[in-house]
Amino acid sequence: MVKEEDDASSVSSCTSLNAENYNQLLQAFKETHEEANCLALLNNRLKGLTIWLENRVKELKEELENSKTDFENLEMLYKNSSCKCDSFVCENCESLEKKVHYLVKIVDKLSKGNPTLRLSWHLKIVFLEK
Repeated sequence: MVKEEDDASSVSSCTSLNAENYNQLLQAFKETHEEANCLALLNNRLKGLTIWLENRVKELKEELENSKTDFENLEMLYKNSSCKCDSFVCENCESLEKKVHYLVKIVDKLSKGNPTLRLSWHLKIVFLEK
């Protein structure tokens, strides 16, 4: 009888240890699962941000190429147009030279990768100034 009681107490203590271990493992699994879900959400947000930034970079590259083309066209027009003024220093020529110099600086800044500059905004200012 004593042996049966020892076996029964041994089995019950073993069962309680197994239940305790199981509960600890289950709690650890739940915590790990919650953390994995949080990381998955963060990963999805970062993927979305990456896609948006890649598209923005493409847009800026296209805008830079268009601006370079526009600048080259303007420069070609400026070089091909001859000043028909009689004076040695023409106000119109000085104004155009300043605008070309300003455009060169802007294109240079954009080509160096300054994404905060908006070339279209600068071009409007240049051609609205007189």
